[in-house]
Amino acid sequence: MAARASRTVQVNIRVEPALYRTLEALARQERRSVPQAALRLIEDGLRRQTRGAAWADDFPPQEIARLASGGGGFGWLADEPDLYGSDDGEPA
Repeated sequence: MAARASRTVQVNIRVEPALYRTLEALARQERRSVPQAALRLIEDGLRRQTRGAAWADDFPPQEIARLASGGGGFGWLADEPDLYGSDDGEPA
């Protein structure tokens, strides 16, 4: 998750050792850093508390897709063949 320096703030919290060990285990399971796992849990909890209301910094899916395609990381997909349906052999 890329940090937006001008729009982010740092939150420092102290947790009990048992809670931290659980957070470490979750982070390992998700292949994230402990701070990334903590941030995801905070965001998920806030979404549940606000009943999924959109946050001011949520990006529409079209914007995320535009950023992803413009970044060049998915350029290799242009060389991939189209996927075809198993029933009629037409592109899906």
